[in-house]
Amino acid sequence: MKKGGLLFDVNAAFGKPAFGDTEFPTVADRLQEMDRLGIARALVWNLEAAQNHPLASNQKLLDAIAATPGATGRIFPALAFSDLLLYEHDGVAALIRQFNVQPCRALRFVAGVTRCTLMRAEPVIRALQKLKPFIVLDQDQASVSDVLEFTAVFPEVPVVLTRVMWTAQAAVFDLMRRRSNIMLDISWLHTFGAIEMAVRLFGAERVVFGMGGKAHNGAAVGALARANITEGQRRRIAFGNLDLLTGLESERLVPPAPRPANTYWLRFLSGETLAADVVDAHGHLGPSGGYVLENQREERQMEATFRSMEALGIRTMIVSGLQALMGDPVEGNELIERLLRPHAGRLMGYVVFNPFYADKLTPRFDDWFQGPVFRGFKILCSYWKVPVTDRRFDAMWRYADRHHLPVLSHTWDDEYSRPALFEDLVVRYPQVSFLLAHSGGGDAGRREAEELARGHPNVFLEWCGSFCSTIPWEDTLRRVSPRQVVFGSDAMAHSFDWELARLLSMDVPDAALRPILGGNMRRILARRK
Repeated sequence: MKKGGLLFDVNAAFGKPAFGDTEFPTVADRLQEMDRLGIARALVWNLEAAQNHPLASNQKLLDAIAATPGATGRIFPALAFSDLLLYEHDGVAALIRQFNVQPCRALRFVAGVTRCTLMRAEPVIRALQKLKPFIVLDQDQASVSDVLEFTAVFPEVPVVLTRVMWTAQAAVFDLMRRRSNIMLDISWLHTFGAIEMAVRLFGAERVVFGMGGKAHNGAAVGALARANITEGQRRRIAFGNLDLLTGLESERLVPPAPRPANTYWLRFLSGETLAADVVDAHGHLGPSGGYVLENQREERQMEATFRSMEALGIRTMIVSGLQALMGDPVEGNELIERLLRPHAGRLMGYVVFNPFYADKLTPRFDDWFQGPVFRGFKILCSYWKVPVTDRRFDAMWRYADRHHLPVLSHTWDDEYSRPALFEDLVVRYPQVSFLLAHSGGGDAGRREAEELARGHPNVFLEWCGSFCSTIPWEDTLRRVSPRQVVFGSDAMAHSFDWELARLLSMDVPDAALRPILGGNMRRILARRK
């Protein structure tokens, strides 16, 4: 944090769920990650409760906290509940007893295998009402109508919604507009200016700090540290609001110092520019039909982009136009060329190649690439519902190969852009630098991206959006050379701060980060003929 540094996490978990691997099998593992990132306190729930019996899962949590050295006073239980407690002998009374073991008032709603609703659990909350509980739940665990009904019936019970991202941000903002007892955490709030917008619309008193999955690293820490809000608002979000909800007093705590493996992370948290050549390989300009953004006009976005680049020390950014990606690519590419021409060198562009417009785009290649703006191609197969292997892309691939250009391709675990689909292309076009945007998306896509890069030096994993995989990037960098990874932010959709903080807070040294930050993309751009 720029000043202070005390952080209280509302969205932490541990345990061994039935549906797969876990990031933090024990409370000690969770505590170790808190120490690494400088998190003072956390509300923790047991992931087993997602399918297992709530009371049994809660007891494991309470026992683990008591048995783990250093956990008491730093880790507090968010106790799982559902409507099942109403129908078992002594069920609600047992929850109340658990609630009083470490009184911090936090409950974690779990839909469970019965797909419980908040309103079905209404009698449980009535029984605990005098204890002043508040509820934490993932925004996708309850319907809008369920949340609205529950928060109207219990206006004095705060409800904190977590995992708020992408199009869910608009839905949650609408819920907050309708109900004053709905709050949100910042654990997945990665869109540009999202923290500032939430504070402006609803006040800092309705926003709390939260961490995401392990693959997020310190994204939320960095985003809060550099958010353009007052220090008082920052402290409210960092720990003040959770102190009020839990009845705890964190003010007197000495926050643990982060344990960075590199020098960049502390520079970032202190508000300094990075002492590195940073190239953002994945940016956008233009109005979005899905993201909640304050500035939807390209000119306003460019002003905000330059401010962020200046503050962070990003020297070069390469962007594609959303008008070109989501509409007529000829007009959209021409718009980007016109906007970027006065800033060529600092802002560069990708020509969007939509195969539905191949006959109109191909004749323009020489004009566009002989100018000062465009340095590669951008394709978005998952959105266009066209596989990357479609023959209508051939003209683009041939041109990019002949002129040694990069192609930034959205990749995800789907039938249109999964990394395995590139296997023949990367061999057929060896002079193309294949930038796999989002590094394949989820876990299956990440593994395919790693395998493709390991066998082909012209393949590069691109950073932004890769938090959707639970695979830690430290593991990926043991399988793929740092010389085959490039940084991208996905701004102006994503936040520069959020994505850069996620990168810099990795447990890797300067030498591994330096080529990712800029060196690799400089090398790719220098190959252009």
